Amino acid sequence: MAKEVWLTTIEAAELEGVSRKTALIKAGSKQWKARIDESPSRGGNAGKRYLVGLSSLTTLAQKRWHEKQQEKILISAQVNYAEADEPAAKEKERMSSAAAVNLAELKALVGGKRFEAMMRDAEQKVRAVQAFLDIEDKPGKRELAAQIADQYGISDKTLYRWVRLYKDGGTAALMRKLPSLGVGTERRAVSEELEQLIIAEYLQLNKPKVAHVHRKAKKYCEITSIKAPSRATVYRVIEELEKTQPDLVCLGREGEAEYVKRFAEKILRKEPEFVNQVWMGDHHRMDVFITYQGRAIRPWLTTWIDVCSRAIVGWTIAVQANGRTIGLALRHGMLQKMLPSWDGPISPAMTRSIRSLGWDHDVLEQNAGIISPVQGMPGLLYIDNGEDYKSKVKKGLKCEGFGYSREVRSTCEILDIKTQFALPYSPWAKAHQERWYGTMTDQFSRYLPGYCGKDNKHRPYGLDEQSMAQRGELLDIEELCALFETYLDVYHNTVHSTLGMTPLQKYKSTPAVRQGVPDERTLDICLMDMEKAKVYSSGIQRFGSGNRRRYYTHPELDKYTGRQVVIRYDPNRIGELLIFNPANGQYVCTATNRELLAWDATQDDISRNMRKRASRKKEVKENLRSTRENTLEAAIAKRQAGGPVMATGSMQSSRNDIRYITGLEDAAKKAASSKGPHPGGSAAGQKAVNKPNRFEEYILAAGNYHK
Repeated sequence: MAKEVWLTTIEAAELEGVSRKTALIKAGSKQWKARIDESPSRGGNAGKRYLVGLSSLTTLAQKRWHEKQQEKILISAQVNYAEADEPAAKEKERMSSAAAVNLAELKALVGGKRFEAMMRDAEQKVRAVQAFLDIEDKPGKRELAAQIADQYGISDKTLYRWVRLYKDGGTAALMRKLPSLGVGTERRAVSEELEQLIIAEYLQLNKPKVAHVHRKAKKYCEITSIKAPSRATVYRVIEELEKTQPDLVCLGREGEAEYVKRFAEKILRKEPEFVNQVWMGDHHRMDVFITYQGRAIRPWLTTWIDVCSRAIVGWTIAVQANGRTIGLALRHGMLQKMLPSWDGPISPAMTRSIRSLGWDHDVLEQNAGIISPVQGMPGLLYIDNGEDYKSKVKKGLKCEGFGYSREVRSTCEILDIKTQFALPYSPWAKAHQERWYGTMTDQFSRYLPGYCGKDNKHRPYGLDEQSMAQRGELLDIEELCALFETYLDVYHNTVHSTLGMTPLQKYKSTPAVRQGVPDERTLDICLMDMEKAKVYSSGIQRFGSGNRRRYYTHPELDKYTGRQVVIRYDPNRIGELLIFNPANGQYVCTATNRELLAWDATQDDISRNMRKRASRKKEVKENLRSTRENTLEAAIAKRQAGGPVMATGSMQSSRNDIRYITGLEDAAKKAASSKGPHPGGSAAGQKAVNKPNRFEEYILAAGNYHK
């Protein structure tokens, strides 16, 4: 162990980035390892001056000190000098400044076996001391003391010294070689300055090899004309550094991000007492390729986990993660859920996945139709801090931000759901989610075709996802969703090591923080929406391709044939589309995936479709008839038949010298001009210019204008 480096409070304050007053407080209150400087003081702080131990400062401050030492050493290396031995006075000061070691610290330093041997030796000394203390007040003490010393095989002087030590420090003071314990051994093969150079060269972000550090140390020794250390000596220095100060090595060679992840103090939160009390949300890019529009992509998984039960309450798998997928997963978590069945064909990719996962062939059907108890409204939503993503964007890193959309914020306000952001720059703040993603990858993603690992280091050898997509060997997003939902059912019914029971058992046995389920229409705003979708005579076509097209129909949807409507849908429930009127935004209906007419359909099936077509045709004809009745002439006739719509009091007859502005002057002029030809113009031109339009005729008729 290298010896302690003592710094002044000014130096410690500079390294820590605090004021000198703060440094004095930390030293005086023993927050830092400190001792009184015995050198003459110039006043201040009641005549006391503290020296602070470098090892008690933060890792970042120690790294700064090593960097400064490297600069000083390289500058001083320009001058040739010989390394002098450490003065005896300095060695004496080092020995006297060692902190007192209690029995617990001593046992930790020397180990159990050596400690027991030292205790037996000390207890033997204590028996001699106790024998002396019993005769201390008796006459003839000197002769009795000589007998005791002779009995224990020691001199009188040694006995008196043991008595003095025992009175000052008890049994611990009688332990063998106690003054040297806790100080550590000092390496004689390397000088302190050369050791600091080796450490400073090793603590670089480019992670230099030990051989490179050895070459730098040899070069320094050549300049200063001192004996160069062997490579084994440099290895020992670095090995001891990594053993005693792994946090400093991590900060210097791995960077601040890795240091914070591995060594920074973590804040522990109290576990929620109720289910749905805290939902933690996050995005995760799945470690598997799927096929999408003929190419291979890695989909994004957005999940909400109930922290109390560890149950995944809501989820969404999408091509791109964004604020909309957060709302979709949130809606999915609140509403009642039914385990679905797979109604499509079992592709080779699904067959391979089921076999690789070790499931039975009927696993997709065994729980179909079962209502899941996981539902309800959360009390608090806990997600990433937006500043995390801003910093990544500034650094040029691609990041799909996890933030609330306006729709989700509005929904939280309506349902009185609180929101909380995680601590910035704290990847462990969402430990429950991060751990679950690791579990999901190890139990599910790893066994799917197209598994690629989280990075190039974990990528399987020879993986060619694009070729697999062209050969149809990858899952599509619908197949992945079906398998993922089956995996969730397996996970929810597997004993959790922390809970001691399954997540589903924990969810059922723990009371919920809030009762009830929100209205589905209230959560429609959270759904993913398309700009617009056209309604054809066969319905709305979505989510299909080739011979697997999906058509969505509803009786109310027939009224919008040939028109554009707004559709919203949940990717987890693609069997239905929610239809909204684009004019007023009102909910129209929920169109379901229609079953296409089979080639061997019966006459009853055909007749039923024909009756439906005739009914819709009759409805459209009735709508056309009523629309045609609303002509301008019909409106005028209805207006005149109904009489005046307003009346006012009588007024004095009009004076001829006053001009009244009514807004109908142009119409009146045109009406007057139309009664005769305009001088200098053709008859056709006069007719086109002077004839009032239909609106003016309507105004004249409706207003009962008389010339």
